[in-house]
Amino acid sequence: MAIRKFEYKDLESVVKIAHDSLEEKYTTDFFLHLWSIAPDGFLVAEKNDAVVGFIITIEPCINELRILMLAVDEKYRGQGIGSSLLREAILRHPETRRIYLEVRVDNKEAILFYKRKGFKIKQMLPDFYTDGSPAYLMEKILF
Repeated sequence: MAIRKFEYKDLESVVKIAHDSLEEKYTTDFFLHLWSIAPDGFLVAEKNDAVVGFIITIEPCINELRILMLAVDEKYRGQGIGSSLLREAILRHPETRRIYLEVRVDNKEAILFYKRKGFKIKQMLPDFYTDGSPAYLMEKILF
C-alpha cells in the first residue's frame, strides 16, 4: 500500500468511497474545492493501483490540524489503511499540537477507531450535520 497526495485522476474513486462510507453525500465539486484550498492535506491510500481510502485535513490555525474526512473502502477495512492515512497526515504536519474532528454520535466504528488512536470526546455538537444529526467533537493533544 502507498499513501500519496490526491490527484485529479483519483476523484471518481474518492467520491465513490465517500458515498459508500459516509452518511453525508458530497458532490464532486465539493472535493475539488477542498483540494483547491488544502492540496497538501488531501491524501489517498492506493493498493494494487486502486484508491482504497483517503483523508482530508486542513490547518485552521498554527499548530492545529482538523480532520475533515477519513474513509476507507469497505472491502479494505481492518487492514490498517485508516491508521496509515491518519499517521501520514500527522507526519506531514510535524508542528501540530492539537488534532480534532467531528464524528456522528451514532458512528460507533469511527468513534472506537479514534479512541484507539488517543482521541477523546470533548463535547456534543447538536444539529451538526445537514440532516440535523449531532456530532461529537473529538480531540487529541500531541504535546
